[in-house]
Amino acid sequence: MKKLKALLREYRGLLLFVSLLMVFRTTYADWSPVPTGSMEPTIVPGDVVWVDKTAYGPSVPFLNKRLFAWGHPQRGDIITFVPPVEDTLYVKRVMAVPGDTIRIEGNDVYINGSRLEHAQVELTEERFIGTETIDGKEHAFKLSADKGINWFDQTVVVPEGKLFVMGDHRNNSGDSRFWGFADEASVTGKVSRIAVSFSSERSGRRIAIPIQ
Repeated sequence: MKKLKALLREYRGLLLFVSLLMVFRTTYADWSPVPTGSMEPTIVPGDVVWVDKTAYGPSVPFLNKRLFAWGHPQRGDIITFVPPVEDTLYVKRVMAVPGDTIRIEGNDVYINGSRLEHAQVELTEERFIGTETIDGKEHAFKLSADKGINWFDQTVVVPEGKLFVMGDHRNNSGDSRFWGFADEASVTGKVSRIAVSFSSERSGRRIAIPIQ
């Protein structure tokens, strides 16, 4: 017992720091590296995203469990969550919320019967980059020429407590088109910016990059 007390006294500064860090990451914000390109061009591999825990409610880091909710994801939000297919953290964009209908025909997305407006930004032999507007908020999306365009040829209603999510890299993303709805209770936070990037694709600014 004396040895334990001595150790606690010796490392109390470190223990206090770890405790405060855990409180910070549970209630205020967290960060998460992104290893895949499913959210290109908005988020690229090598980006570390800043996850706002104040948007929807606190969640425990590493366990990826939300303690309770005081807000709900909205259409167009980028969220971190645990999908129903595996026990790992995903980053996707919310396309439809409970009560919405959604239908996808190629690159045309219909929410509650209305087609989302989109425009071309860049077209090359390798890729198409465009912008899409959902609830007045514009974001970028991407299609790779070497991959087929996925069809979700049905109209579905999003159930209570569920979300329909998609990656911005439309034909390079495993999302609700393949494994179904995301559980809102599994959402750990809202991605508000890129905290830092180690990607060679970002030749300019590398820290505190706002995202849409």
